[in-house]
Amino acid sequence: MKRLGKRKRSWAPATALWMVILCLSGVVAVALSFPSSQKRDDGPVVYVSPDGNDRWSGTRSSPNRSRTDGPFRTLSRALDEWRKVKAVQKKRPFTIVLRPGTYYLKEPLVIRPEDSGTEFGPLIIRAAKAGTAVLSGGVSINKWTKRGNLWTAQGPSLSSLPGPIRILRVGDRWATPARYPNEDPNDPIKKGWLFAQWWGAPWERGVFNSGVGNIHHKGDRLEWTIRVPASGTYRVWVRYSHHMSTYNVPDMGGRTSLRVGDGPKVPLNNLPDTGGWGSFRWVLSATLPLSAGDQVLIWENDAGGGLNLDAFCLTDDENWNPEQAIRLIGWWGQYECDPVAPGKHLILIQAEACDRAIGKEVSVERGALPGNPERITLKPADLPKWKDWKGAQVHIFPAWGWVNAIVDVKGVDPDRHTLLVQCEQDIRPGNRFYIANVPEALDAPGEWFWDPQTGNITYWADEPDFPQITTVAAILDRLIHLKGNPQKGQWVEHIYIQGLTFRDTTYTAPGGYYDPADAAIWMTGARHCIVSDCTFEGLGGYAVRLDERSEHNKIIGNRMKALGQGGVVLMGNTATQPKHNLIAANEMSDLGQIYKHVAGVYVISGSGNRIAHNRIERVPRYGISLKSLDPNFYSHNNIVEYNELIDTNLETNDTGAIETLGRDQQDSGNVIRWNFIRNVVGLGTTYDGSFLSPYFTWGIYLDDYSSGTLVYGNVVIGTVLGAVCIHGGRNNVIENNIFVGGLERQFTFQPRDEFMVGNIIRKNIFYYDKKQTILFYSWAQTWGRHRLKECDRNIFWCTEGNLEELSDRVTPEGNLTAWREAGFDQNSLVADPLFIAPKQNDFRLRPESPAYRLGFEPIPFEKIGPKGFVNEEKERKKK
Repeated sequence: MKRLGKRKRSWAPATALWMVILCLSGVVAVALSFPSSQKRDDGPVVYVSPDGNDRWSGTRSSPNRSRTDGPFRTLSRALDEWRKVKAVQKKRPFTIVLRPGTYYLKEPLVIRPEDSGTEFGPLIIRAAKAGTAVLSGGVSINKWTKRGNLWTAQGPSLSSLPGPIRILRVGDRWATPARYPNEDPNDPIKKGWLFAQWWGAPWERGVFNSGVGNIHHKGDRLEWTIRVPASGTYRVWVRYSHHMSTYNVPDMGGRTSLRVGDGPKVPLNNLPDTGGWGSFRWVLSATLPLSAGDQVLIWENDAGGGLNLDAFCLTDDENWNPEQAIRLIGWWGQYECDPVAPGKHLILIQAEACDRAIGKEVSVERGALPGNPERITLKPADLPKWKDWKGAQVHIFPAWGWVNAIVDVKGVDPDRHTLLVQCEQDIRPGNRFYIANVPEALDAPGEWFWDPQTGNITYWADEPDFPQITTVAAILDRLIHLKGNPQKGQWVEHIYIQGLTFRDTTYTAPGGYYDPADAAIWMTGARHCIVSDCTFEGLGGYAVRLDERSEHNKIIGNRMKALGQGGVVLMGNTATQPKHNLIAANEMSDLGQIYKHVAGVYVISGSGNRIAHNRIERVPRYGISLKSLDPNFYSHNNIVEYNELIDTNLETNDTGAIETLGRDQQDSGNVIRWNFIRNVVGLGTTYDGSFLSPYFTWGIYLDDYSSGTLVYGNVVIGTVLGAVCIHGGRNNVIENNIFVGGLERQFTFQPRDEFMVGNIIRKNIFYYDKKQTILFYSWAQTWGRHRLKECDRNIFWCTEGNLEELSDRVTPEGNLTAWREAGFDQNSLVADPLFIAPKQNDFRLRPESPAYRLGFEPIPFEKIGPKGFVNEEKERKKK
């Protein structure tokens, strides 16, 4: 059974102080959401109730005794009544009140431009009492028969449902789709997985441009065990590099050899200088007789002199040439290889795949392994012996583990213990996955299966009182759609949705790996609309989606929990993106139950938005993300402030709690200030299927040329590679922040090219425990002092040792003394910042803190999180 609740925390304890300061007992008051003019005239009110009747007047909150009048039964009928009233008056509010109960929608409620309200006459859709009126996108299932451990629901009503059915709710929990291996409810993040295996032959295990180096001594030797498909004479192509002409050896031909086992050596000829030790090329170097079967191939340096070996190709096809036949199609090592002629053979050998490397300085570089997007190879014992794989799907974290994907199984090769799929990213050894949607995998309590042929749903109940428990199959992918047409100047305006509960929506699969965007409420071409005090739970997608120039909307004071994707998503291109929206005081938790490349607030494209005072916790990737993919899809001038982000990046890596992308290479004007970030975890896997966690995270990640960003007054606690990473961007200002406890580094520079200049780091506090960690890290090959315009007036404090006395390389220039000699941190201090109680995670400064002498501005902790928004609104109204 998939519990829609808290994930198990990975590391770092909860902060009692923050639970006291930021905990809210209620929701944002209605007065914060609606113009005060409504208090003067509430306007007409109609009611909707599950026991209502659409032929009644709707003016009564409950049926009369004779049941001749009372509330409407459906929202659509109430909306029709609004249209009638609006035709004769437009300046008074109209309120639709939903009585307690669950409303199973047969189709989404679509609100069009002609249904719009006005500033003084909005359309209000609200619950009679917050949290008591539930809009469900599912179908209740209540006719079950039992056989053994399994309950089955069947009949014409199920077979006619629009499929596929991807989510089954039993009570308040999602049942687990029949899967293999079974889910471990005690640790669903790290247990219950299979791991992709190397998909090629053992001697192919490697990647181009990453081989064996430092083989320059006579007697250095490499050995591979290979399988020769047919006896014959094979042409030997060698991919190598060297620059031995600087040592008066312009050609390494004849100085090395290949042999099979104890057979005679075959000299490798025609190995001229390639112009550099990293400049690999293919040459035809020899012919080698081979016998079919397993053979040991031995390369040896016979005369000394150095070279680097990348790969060999052995082929009996005289017309096959690797220079034309092999094409590298990704910087991560993926390649395409044209086949040899029919009846001919090819053996591709990666140098680093050697079984033995003999030599006192030989260096075997085993880097990232290339994957294959079309196959998943399992260990032989792990491949299930199912009779029927029809409809099977694989849920997998492909490639680097940044995203997850749901892909169909298109075939099974039992001889090679391989699943045939089509994935948008390559599938590499160590990628974790499970197989679902197969009837034979239904073998544990809490699991279920939907048969697309019959429509039957089968469930292994672990509840003693099943089937009295409410069971719902999610059908709709959205519940309310504010559907304008801004291209024609037609907007949906002044629709206020308050106090409703949304649940039981499905999701798209296969879906977008990087930007899934299903949602309960769609705001398309919407202006001046408000969603407040609502609860979103058990949804297959996001809570709210804004697109098509939606602007000046407010998403405030809502609770979003246990969602299949994220909280709020904004999307479009530069011309159609959402702008000037407020997303504030929302509480979001346990997001990404289905898709993982999501965020509490995900601005795929949007500008001028304010994301403030939200509490976001337990997410698989970002807390908040602002993307600029290119000039046609940018996110500029957004303000991200006073948010509390806890336990982010629980299931992915190479990420941050707050992340921006700047591929448009423009100054963004984005502001990230006064946020509290704690416990940025990160998770990856090794090639052998071991987990890495904590792993590869920053607190604030200015990714891919992010530029012109102000990072001010944030508190970042508990990262892996530092509080901030500047990845190639320029003109960023990092000022007045508190950075605590990076495990390996405190700050990261990743200069990609000469674009990265003009960055400022000043008046920050760096506080950490381990003296072996790096203070400022940079890629060595691209570091230059011109990357920073200013780095000064900072406070540095390592509790384990005095930084000024450490000789270790803690900066790109060396130790702290060398860093200062390079012109940085001339006025900075190595001093205890004097936090009130750092061991209790109370990072307020004492009055005598040395940071104040450097101009540090106190952090307004009391304003962070939802409670801060309530106080902010109270102050605004006083003014």
